[in-house]
Amino acid sequence: MNKIWQSPKYLPYVQPTLTDAILADAEKQIGYKLPAEYIDLLMIQNGGYIRYTIKETVHSLIAGIGPYYPSITNLPDWSESEDWGLSFKLVGLIPFDGDGHWHLCFDYRNQPVEPKITLIDIECDREELIAKNFKEYLSLLVMQVEDDYVIETSLSVDAAVEQVATISKAAIAKIDFEAPDAWAHGYVIYRGKYKGKWVWISPNKAPSGFVRSDDKRYDELKSQMETSDCRFPELPDNALLISTSDDKTTKALLKLLTENGLKIAALTTYL
Repeated sequence: MNKIWQSPKYLPYVQPTLTDAILADAEKQIGYKLPAEYIDLLMIQNGGYIRYTIKETVHSLIAGIGPYYPSITNLPDWSESEDWGLSFKLVGLIPFDGDGHWHLCFDYRNQPVEPKITLIDIECDREELIAKNFKEYLSLLVMQVEDDYVIETSLSVDAAVEQVATISKAAIAKIDFEAPDAWAHGYVIYRGKYKGKWVWISPNKAPSGFVRSDDKRYDELKSQMETSDCRFPELPDNALLISTSDDKTTKALLKLLTENGLKIAALTTYL
């Protein structure tokens, strides 16, 4: 699998570097040995958001091991949920993603050595086997980027956005882009409307990591925002990503832009 960790990495969700001592302490705390493939990933980056998901789920991160949220050592209090009369047992489930109602878990209930990967939904009293082990789980991960397109350009993102606005204006449907905003994802996103539908343009090259200024760990983590990385290493560094809120709008806008000389292709063709 290509690079699994998302860029920019959301720094508050990345734990300090994993050491043998931290790993041993975590396995003692949860009572089980962790899969080798999981440990290998954490040696690259100790937890955080990933570029992939599992189809028909909202799975988006793999928790690492450490003192901050989310960590697999921050085990849920299953005793409260046990009172709900669930049809399945919770002891032996170690979540590595979830929101308190659903959890994606290492499932040691019947396999104390090599855990299965199981998705549970406590509110709906539902469990679903995802994979027989963590290695198989990794093979099931997919990117959901069907609605994203790539503009290959030598222009800066500011200049390219201005070019798109100029082309749309000539077609009597000018896109008035708002001021760029980097709060949500750590990289600038230009948002505007084309014939009443939203359009987003953003750069492939972005800070390696981000933390919001109101985060209590901002001063500790902000220096890690000074380096850059590509959100999609499969693309040229200066490529831009474009998407819209409507399929019909996407087709019309991309047709207009390509007719005016922009090189655009579906992101899926690069991956």
